[in-house]
Amino acid sequence: MPVNILVKLRNKVLANSLSELLARSADSYHSFVAQDAVCDSTEPDLILIDAATLKPELFETWPNAKIILLDTGLQENEIISILLSYRLQGIISTETDTPLFLKALSVIHAGQVWIDNSKLKALLSYAESASSSKNIDKISPKEQEVIILVSQGFKNREIADRLNISEQTVKVHISNIFRKANVTNRAQLVPLAMQFRFSAA
Repeated sequence: MPVNILVKLRNKVLANSLSELLARSADSYHSFVAQDAVCDSTEPDLILIDAATLKPELFETWPNAKIILLDTGLQENEIISILLSYRLQGIISTETDTPLFLKALSVIHAGQVWIDNSKLKALLSYAESASSSKNIDKISPKEQEVIILVSQGFKNREIADRLNISEQTVKVHISNIFRKANVTNRAQLVPLAMQFRFSAA
């Protein structure tokens, strides 16, 4: 069965070029650009987006699709913000050559995470240096989940619903997290969230 790939980029020329590349390079890929009528009837397995077209609605409309960010020259802080806000399965640079690009798609479709090595090293370095002074060894797995959701902007009630726990339990977790990490507000949890997110990947 072919892998359906939705190409949803602001740059329509690039979107069409990628779609044509996929059609020529592998018989197992069926690609279509966002404006195609087929989009309304075809469930994508993979979605290629850029920062301009990355919207929460994508995750709601196609909850089973694996969403991949095409890096068109983003700064590290921009990528960090995106990774903390959205659960992506991959980041691929536009400078990636065709064989590696196709390999990345195959890896992601198989259920793994793909981030270009240059970006991964920089992001891990950021996470490690930013959180080096935090007492993270004492933070439980459940508290790590809470930290990641907090960093994504979810409110206590939303976190409770997602983790199937009470709102009061969420408040207790956050209080314990603040004490263990020696922080005083939610924004200071971002570096920890980065570290836990990559550890999970």
